[in-house]
Amino acid sequence: MKIIKVNFLTIYFLLLLFLCGYVRVGLIIFFIVLIHELGHVFFIKLFKYKIESITIYPFGGITKIYKDINTPIKKELLIASGGIILQLILFIIIYLIPISDFTKILFYKYNISIIIFNILPIIPLDGSIICTSILNKFFFFKTSYYLSIIISIIGVILYLLSNYWFSLNNYLIVALFIIKTYYAYKNYNYIFNKFLLERYLNKYEFKYLSTREGSLDILKLDTYQYFKENKKVVSEAQKLQEKFDK
Repeated sequence: MKIIKVNFLTIYFLLLLFLCGYVRVGLIIFFIVLIHELGHVFFIKLFKYKIESITIYPFGGITKIYKDINTPIKKELLIASGGIILQLILFIIIYLIPISDFTKILFYKYNISIIIFNILPIIPLDGSIICTSILNKFFFFKTSYYLSIIISIIGVILYLLSNYWFSLNNYLIVALFIIKTYYAYKNYNYIFNKFLLERYLNKYEFKYLSTREGSLDILKLDTYQYFKENKKVVSEAQKLQEKFDK
C-alpha cells in the first residue's frame, strides 16, 4: 500500500499550469506543498505516531496518522501547525540561498498564499484542526465537534463569496470542503463513541480534574471527569463501565 498519494486535483492543477507555460510556478507550488507536509511528518515522528497515508492536494496535504482521538491538545496543535511552521522557516531559507529575485518573489507569493489558505478553519484544512483544538481547551468534546462543523460551513460560504463564482478550480476545492464537512457531520456518533471507548479502554495521563453534574456528554480532552449524582461523586471510569458493560 502506498503511503504517499497525489490527489487528482493536484494532477489537474499542475497539468493546467504546465500547459499554460507556468512550469516554474507549478514546480514551486508543488515543492512548497511537500515542505508543508514534511512539517507535519516532523512532529508526527517526534511524538512517535505512525503515518497511515499522505495525500497531496494543490493547497497542501492531508496526513492521516494512527493516533487516538484523545490525543493531548498540545500535541494535536503542534502536529496541525507543523506544516505552517516549516513554511515560515522556508522564508528564511529562500532568502539565504542564491536564486534570482524573480524566483524568490514567486516563492514568497505562493508560500504566503498556501499559509493563509491552510489556516482557514474549514474541514479538512489545518486551520480547522487548530480551531477545534483551541475549542477543546474551553468546551466539552461534543460541543467543540459541533462548533467546528458550524465554523467550517460558515468558512465555506465566506470562501465562496470572496472568490470567483465561475472558477473551476474553486468549484473543485469547495466540493472537497463540502464533502469533508458532510462526512464529519455524518460520522459524529461514530467519532464520539470512539472517543468514549478510548477512555474506557485506556489509561490516559490527564492534565486536569473536574467535578460537575451531567452525563458523559460533558467529557473534555485532557480532563478527567467526576460526576455529582445523588449527593455522591462518581468517576468517569464508573460511568463508562455502566455504558459499555451493558
